[in-house]
Amino acid sequence: MNKLLTFSYVGGDTRQLYTAAMTAADGFRVRAFGFGCASEELSLHVSEAKSISDCVSGAEVIVLPIPYSTDGMTVNSPLSAVKIPLDDIISTADTGSIILGGRLDDAFIEACKRRGARVFDYFIRPELEIMNAIPTAEGAIELAMANTPHTIHQSRCLVVGYGRIGKLLSEDLRALGADVTATARKHSDLAWIGARGFKSCRTERIADIAGGFDIIFNTVPHPVLNFKVLSATRPDVLIIDLASKPGGVDFDTAKELGRRVIWALSLPGKAAPLTAGRIIKNTLMNILEELGV
Repeated sequence: MNKLLTFSYVGGDTRQLYTAAMTAADGFRVRAFGFGCASEELSLHVSEAKSISDCVSGAEVIVLPIPYSTDGMTVNSPLSAVKIPLDDIISTADTGSIILGGRLDDAFIEACKRRGARVFDYFIRPELEIMNAIPTAEGAIELAMANTPHTIHQSRCLVVGYGRIGKLLSEDLRALGADVTATARKHSDLAWIGARGFKSCRTERIADIAGGFDIIFNTVPHPVLNFKVLSATRPDVLIIDLASKPGGVDFDTAKELGRRVIWALSLPGKAAPLTAGRIIKNTLMNILEELGV
């Protein structure tokens, strides 16, 4: 890969700070903008730009965070008090530049293409999704430990959904001595649950068994923990929702019933920002290698 490439990192959280620093450590020229006081944590090899124009203009690769925006108008920049309009990114980017961001919407993608930029959503890359499941599972267990008066060992745990996160979380919980039940809709997934030695339940039948658990972890981004399920749970149950928006819990009903729910969004960046940053960096490099730059 061409080490003369200039990377522009705009906005994001601690994950992006680490990603920028690691990109610079790999020998690339790196600029950053939109990190506020946290920019002091950047490597000496990362150049802190004074304006969005100084950061983006002339950069072959422009990296936006996950999610790239929370309002569709400005870059997601939780570490900075300065708002960064998306239009400023698009208008300043050079024709032919590569724009990489997470959870991009169609309107932004089309605007980038009209500018003549190549744009890619790295959040949907399989390698990032798979590797992000590791800090997500560990972060979920950390939350469970901090919010229950008992150990994970011998706790009765329900993992709703047996996708990437559900698989790793089930294994991690068992390693700590938990009694684990996992749910799925597909017969093939139910077979894998059984093959791995876990108890199983069809996701649509959770209400039948919901009262038997100390901790429920949800990974399904659909309303699976509804009134029927929540009303069947124990009053002292802890529910940790790991699903992206809109989540899988009826939060209003949970509040009415007095059930404790933690909606744990963006866990990789909170539980293990250095690891999450490395995962992002590796994913970005994979994309650029495939593009032959």
